[in-house]
Amino acid sequence: MASTLNAAIAGRDELTVLPYQITTTEGSRRVRGWVWQSCGIRRDREKRRIVIDHLPTGALIGVAPDVESALRAVAALDPLLDGNATAGGHALTPTIRAILLRHRIALPDPVVHPLVDEEAA
Repeated sequence: MASTLNAAIAGRDELTVLPYQITTTEGSRRVRGWVWQSCGIRRDREKRRIVIDHLPTGALIGVAPDVESALRAVAALDPLLDGNATAGGHALTPTIRAILLRHRIALPDPVVHPLVDEEAA
């Protein structure tokens, strides 16, 4: 199995501010944010939003209305995410979607792989 994108920093038991890599349509990019377990929370200054990233893949999980909502969502998501979890708006499980919506996290549009169900509709 290939190593994860942010293997050196994922799995922290304490919320820590660290740089990490994200995956964008233009390639990998280094950002700085709060890191806890398999998630990163950062301020996207260009778009003026709070973003939750999946550290092992560098994919966008969702957009939070504020840091507190992002922290609550990450705490609830932690037991459900692992190194193979998909994020970035594609193939999110119904349970993960429900947690994100309960914490007012906006689900991203599919970027790389659209959902098969949406293509068939």
